[in-house]
Amino acid sequence: MAVTETTTVSWGSRLGSSLKGVLVGLGLFIAGFPVLFWNEGNTVKTRKALDEGQGACVVVESNAKVDGDLDGKLVHMTGLADTKDVLTDDAFGIQTTAIKLARKVEMYQWIEESHTKEEKKLGGKIERTTTYTYKKDWRSGVISSANFKESGHENPSTMEFQDESQLAKNVTFGAYRLSESQIASIGRSQPYAFPTNYVCPVGRAVVNGSVLYVPNAETRNNEKNNRDVVAMPRIGDLRVTITQILPHKISLVAKQNGDTFGAYVAKNGKRVQLLVDGEKSMEEMFASAQSANTVMCWIVRLVGILLMYMGLSMVFRPLSVLADVLPILGDIVGIGTGFVAGVLAGICGLTTIAIAWIVYRPVLGVALLALVGGLVFLLMKKRAAKKAAAPADAAPAAQNA
Repeated sequence: MAVTETTTVSWGSRLGSSLKGVLVGLGLFIAGFPVLFWNEGNTVKTRKALDEGQGACVVVESNAKVDGDLDGKLVHMTGLADTKDVLTDDAFGIQTTAIKLARKVEMYQWIEESHTKEEKKLGGKIERTTTYTYKKDWRSGVISSANFKESGHENPSTMEFQDESQLAKNVTFGAYRLSESQIASIGRSQPYAFPTNYVCPVGRAVVNGSVLYVPNAETRNNEKNNRDVVAMPRIGDLRVTITQILPHKISLVAKQNGDTFGAYVAKNGKRVQLLVDGEKSMEEMFASAQSANTVMCWIVRLVGILLMYMGLSMVFRPLSVLADVLPILGDIVGIGTGFVAGVLAGICGLTTIAIAWIVYRPVLGVALLALVGGLVFLLMKKRAAKKAAAPADAAPAAQNA
């Protein structure tokens, strides 16, 4: 079944909302400047800290014994991250010797999906038609059905079991011990292998590969209900996925502190500490960290410029709403203001980055600032050429008349 709801938003209401959005837009636009400036400085500082760390790092061939001469130094080691800790999930009767044990719980629920279509009308009002459809699927967390547009799609208000994870407290690395934050950084998660004689404490739960399917309470309380919970799930059923991280080899770059490790603090205050799964050389680890730093820099740059663009779009929004008295005119104005917002966001963003580079990377900063200046000059020259061409085109037309 599908439910359709149609609403009309008046031109005055739209204009009022757009005017209120101007302040929010200004806030987003202004927020882009510190985001971009901070990002450039952080990227340069991180790169310099990694360069410093790589130059100071000592490659240790074996971690079988603690070398007191390396105390306080940044070291690179590879070896087995091991533990004897037994982690347990009492609710489902699971125990394993592992670095991490995690439980992910999903419930079979009704999901409401909506699709909205807008149509501009003469006079500036908008007619919105929203279609609501419903389907069943597995989802983490409870989806409230209280505000569903159509009745008959009720979900349980609670989940009997929740997500849960445990970390081993004692993880050794050769003759060394790993800190809590280092243990949390270890990855390579894999499905828990249920033993053949496994019996789940939760009644009528079914093991399917690495997943437990738990029937809803109504089914569990009805002895005559023998449905296949895997093939025929019902609302309220739970799907529980158990994963674990078993002991395996890792590579670590950190400052040795006795028989454990901490972060190396570079001269600029940045902390250097790297941990990856598997055996990686010191050069590979620092190269990967530098690459990740560059990728993050570009992501934040895009976020900063996008904040500026979104902010300016909201500032210019009242203009297109005003023009929407004639829908086609509003569309034209919207395209124009969108283009202007994009150009201004690009110029402001590049200028901010250039200024930050002048502070942190002077040579590149001056070059980028010159590039921005050239872009502004070309735009102004193009605009002046259009203005000069307009009277020249008008003169022959007047003579022919």
